[in-house]
Amino acid sequence: MLVGGGLLKIFADSARYEVYVVFTTNGDHYAHEGEVRIRESFHVLTKLYGIEESHIYLLGYGNEWKGTTHLYNETGHKVLTSLGNRRETFGIAGHEEYRKMKSGRHSVYCRDEFKQDLQELLEDVRADIIMAVDYDKNPDHKAVSLMTEECIGELLRKMPDYRPVVLKRYGYDGVWKGKADFFEIPRRRTLLTQENTPYDAEDKVCIAMPPECSTPHLRRNFLYRAARCYRTQEAWQKADEIINIDEVFWKRRTDNLLYEAGIEASSGKPEYIRDFKLFDCADVLQKELLIKECAWLPDVSDQEKEIHMHFQAPKRVERINIYALGRQEEDCLSGELLFDTGMCLQTGNMCLNGKKNAFLFKAQEGVRDIRFRVNQCTGNPIGITQIEVFSSREDALPEDLRQLVFEKDWLPYNGYTRMLMIIENLVFQFRKKVSRWIPNKYVLKRRYPELREKEFGFFGYRIRYIREHLKS
Repeated sequence: MLVGGGLLKIFADSARYEVYVVFTTNGDHYAHEGEVRIRESFHVLTKLYGIEESHIYLLGYGNEWKGTTHLYNETGHKVLTSLGNRRETFGIAGHEEYRKMKSGRHSVYCRDEFKQDLQELLEDVRADIIMAVDYDKNPDHKAVSLMTEECIGELLRKMPDYRPVVLKRYGYDGVWKGKADFFEIPRRRTLLTQENTPYDAEDKVCIAMPPECSTPHLRRNFLYRAARCYRTQEAWQKADEIINIDEVFWKRRTDNLLYEAGIEASSGKPEYIRDFKLFDCADVLQKELLIKECAWLPDVSDQEKEIHMHFQAPKRVERINIYALGRQEEDCLSGELLFDTGMCLQTGNMCLNGKKNAFLFKAQEGVRDIRFRVNQCTGNPIGITQIEVFSSREDALPEDLRQLVFEKDWLPYNGYTRMLMIIENLVFQFRKKVSRWIPNKYVLKRRYPELREKEFGFFGYRIRYIREHLKS
């Protein structure tokens, strides 16, 4: 639901698409909930969305880790233990995890095998449209976002005929941690508060929700009915935050010509400029973004300070994006782009906030060589994290997606609609307060570990919970 429950519904209802869903973790932050959460998800996807069970994949990794590090930030084959006290992937009865189904074995909990599993699955499915969680406040979301980009980048270099549409969406910002505005009139579009994103307005794609996912009558809303099925998370209590009349995605272009180019640099590590990752994080467990090595920057002693990009076949080039990181007020990085057609393009002082520096120019035909040369570098900038070379200025959405772009709210605001929304809001808020005072068994099991192996006998613990709640 958080990655794109409404758009997923559109795809699932369309005869033109086959829908595949991948769960990277098994939701076993609390070990006793792992299988329950998986089965809740299977119920929603198969019974409500109508997705074939064979199209649902479990990678089977843990939901957070013991110790002071995360699987994403570990190296090589160092095996971690999940909070659920496991060290290898697992599925559920009747549905093994991806590695077990494919290779007859479990993967151990290490970064290399996590990456291998995700990359092989992406290659097996070869989806035309990839919807993935973006980098937000949850450590596992951060890890999945970055690892997905890492895998996609390698597939784009490996398979020159594969150029999927990649849509990223924050799972917390505007969704799980969204504004509680479902019952407001006029209805509001998704409000994002995420700061310091690498995107700009042209990357934003707002998809209008189908009527069954945007009805103002909460109990009839498809997404609300789906949320009701996630009892372990009490997701229905967040319905007024999660459900909007649109879903906001960020589109990543995959038609970068550098995926087919040879790249050399006078110094530094040029492979970073086409790895599809706009930044990388040294510790996803930290609230603040700690940038790790993820950029090309020439050595101070380098006299040339340049990257050479060579194409085997002549290309048409009309746009170049450069992403750079540094301290915007203290560092300076500028250069020039030299084409073998004779054109020289000065970049000026580039923005170092991680967002794109876009250079649009008269189309250059028959380009085989482009050189980027650093003219000025002062302070201690992190460097250039990505260079994108395009044959066209714009990257139009596929027609099927373009028709889904949000234009305006379709709801007529008559007196009956307003009255019903007010009543439903009052009932919803009342039910939410009651549920927070009288929690379900999953909330009680988290608070009182002795209940985790029980299915009955919760009444006394509910009284105890209420007493403790009153005291606090």
